[in-house]
Amino acid sequence: MKEPNKYFKKLDKVFAKSNGEFIKLIPNCKQFNSNEIKVIYDALYKATKLHEGQFRKNGKPYIIHPIGVASILASYGMDYQTVTAGLLHDTIEDTSYTLEDCEKDFGTQITKIVDGVTKIGNDINIETHQKILNASKDEPRIIAVKAAGDRLHNMYTLDALPVNKQIEIARETLDFYVPITKILGIYQLKDELQDLCLYYLDKQTFLKIYEERENLKEKYKDILDELASKVQYLLSKNGIGMSYNYRVKNVGGIYEDKNKKFFDVLSDILAIKMVLDDKYLCYQALGVIHSISNPIKGGFRDYIATPKNNGYSSLNTNVSYDDINIQVRLRTLDMQRTNDIGIFSDLNSDSKQRLSSDMKLELRKLYKKSKGE
Repeated sequence: MKEPNKYFKKLDKVFAKSNGEFIKLIPNCKQFNSNEIKVIYDALYKATKLHEGQFRKNGKPYIIHPIGVASILASYGMDYQTVTAGLLHDTIEDTSYTLEDCEKDFGTQITKIVDGVTKIGNDINIETHQKILNASKDEPRIIAVKAAGDRLHNMYTLDALPVNKQIEIARETLDFYVPITKILGIYQLKDELQDLCLYYLDKQTFLKIYEERENLKEKYKDILDELASKVQYLLSKNGIGMSYNYRVKNVGGIYEDKNKKFFDVLSDILAIKMVLDDKYLCYQALGVIHSISNPIKGGFRDYIATPKNNGYSSLNTNVSYDDINIQVRLRTLDMQRTNDIGIFSDLNSDSKQRLSSDMKLELRKLYKKSKGE
């Protein structure tokens, strides 16, 4: 993936490329204890043996794909059962391994996830989509394996396929998997999938937006840094710590907004994300920001007091600083994690294992849409 790698450098960092890399990666993931690591390694051995002699379209051993999927899931902080299912997710489809074998070796929960991501047939089809949606209502980790692992890794290696297959898979991803990530608030994954889709469906437009976006970042980074640094300094005088970085809207997200010409509204492209220790300090920081800039009427949203249905929580304000319209987002580290990976941030807690009623409603709508209703 020589040329695509130029535009998707971040994705390459989360994939283990071999058994050895994966074995070294897992102990560094804080969410696993020693017993869970053993289960993951057992699944790695099992998947390696089962996929022995199988190769991907790019000529590499097939096991590289399950390893890549499991690596992504581990980097998202998913639990050991999800990561184990990621390693085993293609064994039922592509080897002699059965669900009964899987349950005997790895238990009911892991087998349930593996079953949920097993395709009905070999090609893109509505029945598989409906199966995934139905199964995910009771076991949302199925979405994690299918979208965050399998689909993202396949999209990242899509250049090995013929152009017609690239377009077919990218279109399915845009129509089915991107909406799921939005519903579940997995914005980090949504951005990555959406950008990859646009790259393969309309490369010229992708490159145009990408270049203009990079130019915009370079043009305004000093002004953004000046505002953030001033806020950081003023808060520190009161003993309040604050870290910050920049949010640059993804290329596919910019393209999706057809109501505006590209880059007409700077605040919609660039934002400063400020992270504080607790939600009360977010409100104090908001006061500091408004004291050194000009708040824009109608530009404030309190998603801490009233989070979005998918769990997104933040104080969002638009201000004018140095004659530039800038969006500022204030949140805690926990809010930031939820805002990046949505429901995935809760899956390790048994008490938070179920989708919200709003999410289920949106998934049902997507299910009906897949049936053409």
